[in-house]
Amino acid sequence: MKKRKFKQYIKYIVVNILSAAILSLLLINYVASAYRIKGNSMNSVLMDRERIIISKIALSLGKIKRFDIVVLHKPNEPKKSIIKRVIGLPGETIEIREGDVYIDNKKLFQPFLKPRNDFISRSDNMPAMVIRDGYYFVMGDNRAVSHDSRSFGPVPGDSVFGKTFFRYWPLSRMGKVK
Repeated sequence: MKKRKFKQYIKYIVVNILSAAILSLLLINYVASAYRIKGNSMNSVLMDRERIIISKIALSLGKIKRFDIVVLHKPNEPKKSIIKRVIGLPGETIEIREGDVYIDNKKLFQPFLKPRNDFISRSDNMPAMVIRDGYYFVMGDNRAVSHDSRSFGPVPGDSVFGKTFFRYWPLSRMGKVK
């Protein structure tokens, strides 16, 4: 009798552990996962070593919009990932003149950027280009140090695998990411 109860107990534990493992894998791969910020390209919205939750399901439920902060596979190094802000959308013409971004020849208001006073951002220029269908132009908020679409070009939408929505570390900055 004790042996039978022990077997039932073991079976109960194994079934629960397997169920939890499968559920965790499904959540991490298809719904949301944790991500650690590396580098300073998104300062001051996201700082080096902060930890965030990225939504994977948000990408399948809705379109990528301008100013979304997304995590994507790094161009030419697909095993690595980077985090950037979506600036240009498919079909738009984007140009950078003296550090200012123009979409379809209209200056883009970017309220998340700090006022600039460094030579690098004021001298930043890029000739006009049309963003192909299915591609996005991404940039870091800290433009002086960000390696982004200005250097590697627009990124395909299928390289984007997460959309930032919540910072959980450090606790002093916990909250929704905007």
